[in-house]
Amino acid sequence: MDGQRSLLAVFPGVTTDVALGLLVALQFAALLSVPSVLLRRRGRPTAALSWLLVLFAVPALGTLTWWLIGRTRIERRLRKHSGNKRAVTERIGVPQTVSGTRFYSLLPSRARETYAFSTEGNAVNLLEDGKSAFAAILSDLKAARECVHLQVYIFKYDSTGKRVCDELIACAKRGVTVRLLLDGFGSRENTRKLKKRLTPHGVQVGVFFPARFWLLTQRLNFVNHRKIITIDSRFAYTGGMNIGDEYEHSWRDLMVRLEGPSVDGLDHVFLEDWYFATQQSLPTPKSREPRQLSEPCDVGVVASGPDTEDWIHDSYFMAITQAKQRLYIATPYFIPTQALLTALRTASGRGVDVRLVLPSLSDVQLVMWASRSFYRSLVEAGVRIFEYSDAMLHAKALVMDEDVCAIGTANVDNRSFRLNFEVTCFLESQTITESLVTWLADLEKHSEEITAASLDNKSLPHKLLESAAHLLSPLL
Repeated sequence: MDGQRSLLAVFPGVTTDVALGLLVALQFAALLSVPSVLLRRRGRPTAALSWLLVLFAVPALGTLTWWLIGRTRIERRLRKHSGNKRAVTERIGVPQTVSGTRFYSLLPSRARETYAFSTEGNAVNLLEDGKSAFAAILSDLKAARECVHLQVYIFKYDSTGKRVCDELIACAKRGVTVRLLLDGFGSRENTRKLKKRLTPHGVQVGVFFPARFWLLTQRLNFVNHRKIITIDSRFAYTGGMNIGDEYEHSWRDLMVRLEGPSVDGLDHVFLEDWYFATQQSLPTPKSREPRQLSEPCDVGVVASGPDTEDWIHDSYFMAITQAKQRLYIATPYFIPTQALLTALRTASGRGVDVRLVLPSLSDVQLVMWASRSFYRSLVEAGVRIFEYSDAMLHAKALVMDEDVCAIGTANVDNRSFRLNFEVTCFLESQTITESLVTWLADLEKHSEEITAASLDNKSLPHKLLESAAHLLSPLL
């Protein structure tokens, strides 16, 4: 009767019989969705129960939400033009992977075949803010002579975006092959504008899953969240930064600039996505020999998405469980799987210095509330948590012990690990790792450390809000 009264309140002109019929129809629709939930969340009972709770607590919203964002596999009809992923990989070529590196054994052999590429003899530069990152990118674009590949989730047509567009056009005008790959959802507001600006000058623009209405159900999930730039098969960039003013000027974020055979791995990931979006099959170019290196760096490029196993998640799990002295993680969105939560707690329990640097200001409030619901379990296990407040923290980074770190596009949440197309670079370099530790230490100076006492002092409404958001965490 409460549901019937609610419908009458929302639609005062509706009769009692019509309201009752509508309520029954909604409950029936929720019931029909149950088999889909059970099949799609097989092996993940917590996520399945969360969806069932939403379906029957609010059947209209729950049913609509499930069919819009709940499904976690790309439908066959959406990949029919892409063909078998292995065949595509063979067509464009597989980057050479080196067996002697530290990252070679990080993942099983089936991952190393198409999703994880281990190389040695790389030069790596850590770009610690937007100004230095965009200055380096624009400088390399100015010097490009052969080929530029740029892949981004969000490309804004603001002052930063226009400067990047100008350089891409300048590249194309002097004969450089320029390919720009946009995510159809993340860049949906500017896709037409960018095409109109760039294509007349010879820049090739591809769109990964164009955001058309008939693809709406897929587009709310399967976003391509990767950020990759390769220039002349010599330099590559990846990290958390999209193209936009906030990434250059105000948000705290990280990028890495790579030189050497690791460029092949990022170019390969780009070209697979380019084929997916455009059906253009292009061979992975061979990277050039890097300059004389003072500190050669081993690099592992790991890609994952809804068409693969959760390789980046598994890489994080391996790093956490193998850490011996310290394990630091920075991420803007923190909703760990049960495996990662247990790994963090047990790492702290065996004496590893485990620290999380998370934002106190977020552009997604629901995720922030859900993140905080995990704090007590971690703090009680000895994990130190810092909430950074000076600006929006958007970096995705990991530090393991003295000489291993990771920088990429994936957040520590279900959406990044299971639904998004992501890429992360694992680096073996004491210099880069120490620079990243210094960067994180600066964040800690401008952060509030979360303690058991501060958690106890939270108001009851805040505790209830976080607990309610926690119920939705498997969905986020």
